[in-house]
Amino acid sequence: MTTASTSKPYTSSDDPCSVSAEKVGQIRPKPPLLNVLHEAGASGETFTLKEVMHYLGQYIMLKQLYDQQQQHIVHCENDALGKVFGVQSFSVKDPSQLYEMLSRNLIAANFQGRKVCD
Repeated sequence: MTTASTSKPYTSSDDPCSVSAEKVGQIRPKPPLLNVLHEAGASGETFTLKEVMHYLGQYIMLKQLYDQQQQHIVHCENDALGKVFGVQSFSVKDPSQLYEMLSRNLIAANFQGRKVCD
């Protein structure tokens, strides 16, 4: 796919309606994820993506959700994190899966959940 005005390949950064966490800076976790982050020691309601990842890691370690033999695997089916992400387990070796699960639970704080473009 190319953009209408040029022959360069289309990227999501060409979309004026696309907002990434890096561009916005602050993100707001939806309430179920916010509860998980607070349990790990986070305070407040808005965070950077780096902070969300930090507290998520703290939560996993606190609850000992990681596999003892393969520590990159997180078992969360009987935990609030499993309900938030909608999975029984996941691997932190696959960042795309983790970011996809996170993105469903984050809102760009500057827009407070409002749709910017139609």
